Amino acid sequence: MQILSKRNIYFFYQFLGNEQERAIYADMTITGLVQRLLEKRCVAFVGPLDDYMLLKGRKTLANFFDVGTIDEKPPLLLKDVLSYDEIKLSAFLSVSSHSEFLNNGRRFNCGIIEEDKSKIEIEGVIIGIIGGRFEAEDVMEWQDIMITPMQNTKERGYGHKAQSAKKTKNPKVDYRQLWIRFYEEQDLLYDKVEYINSPRFFKDEKTRYIFDNLLMKKRYAITFDTLLLEADARGKATDKQVYLHVVGIGLGAWRAVQHQDKIFLKTFKERIQTLLLCLTHISVVHFSNFRPSAAKDFITDGDKIVSKDHPNGGIETLVHDRYPAQKLPPEYEKLLIVQSYAWDANALPGNEFWKGALTSSGDPAAACSTLIAELHNPHINRKMVNGENLHVASERYGVLHISEYAKQILG
Repeated sequence: MQILSKRNIYFFYQFLGNEQERAIYADMTITGLVQRLLEKRCVAFVGPLDDYMLLKGRKTLANFFDVGTIDEKPPLLLKDVLSYDEIKLSAFLSVSSHSEFLNNGRRFNCGIIEEDKSKIEIEGVIIGIIGGRFEAEDVMEWQDIMITPMQNTKERGYGHKAQSAKKTKNPKVDYRQLWIRFYEEQDLLYDKVEYINSPRFFKDEKTRYIFDNLLMKKRYAITFDTLLLEADARGKATDKQVYLHVVGIGLGAWRAVQHQDKIFLKTFKERIQTLLLCLTHISVVHFSNFRPSAAKDFITDGDKIVSKDHPNGGIETLVHDRYPAQKLPPEYEKLLIVQSYAWDANALPGNEFWKGALTSSGDPAAACSTLIAELHNPHINRKMVNGENLHVASERYGVLHISEYAKQILG
């Protein structure tokens, strides 16, 4: 099923897009928009030069910046593919299901079936989540988190307060106001921030670019809440405690600054603490493939985030390397394994998997070790991976189908 944070639901309602996009969105419901984000994505979408493969087999390098503008050209037309504005929305969408596990899920598993089932968990839940993508400048999370001389100017829509924004007729200003409301942070002009010395900002001496640590934290928090609430809901539905396997998202080729993994871990722990009363079915959160130096100030291997309301007295945190479907130790054998994997906002589950690059990232590795290539595929599993099957994750109600969520908030 598809999951969005409650924060994204309200935002999706407000998203109108540019003139070309609005023509596509005429009379479109929120579930219709989610369906578009699912089915109009590429089969594969890789790298800073937009190396893509379409469903019809067309593959090449192309500039997706033109999609949804007057400069768009076949086969990259808005009616058939997603614009970068939509890919940015799609990054908040997660897909989750039960799956059999074919092997331990290591990066180089290549789909080889593990014959000795005693070495692996044979089934569990897998959730695709998406990190911040900084491979291409001036699009997606770059727009909100990077502060640069060329981008963060009045002419590009930045630095306008709500009142002054109402007086302009610049669509770029309207677009920036949308994200200001979403993140609840005023965007910034480069020349106003350039000489500020604050822990909030990291300045790259070579490029002069400024990285906003606070906005990165807010971006992570939305995805982490979705993952935690969905994992807890899966445990509740099966009447089991959950062993949540967490991998980094956007910390490889997409990474903008070296310390992003520290922000990731710090924010994740804070979100566990914030949602602790809602997470009564998660017993263990295991962070895998993180640098010890990144974790040491935030996560301690074998520590516990204590809660008197939790059936186990709190949530245990582990931080050391393990394979996603590796057999759990005996003390955890009754737990439901829920594993996350790093997905892409403009590709089918597996991404490079569909090009035969089985070991290039965690995405194809997950497709080789589970059934997500079919189960999470909107062109194959059409009933489940469908906008009409959208669920909303919220602290108050847990994870509900959008129709049930609407009934709750409307009374």
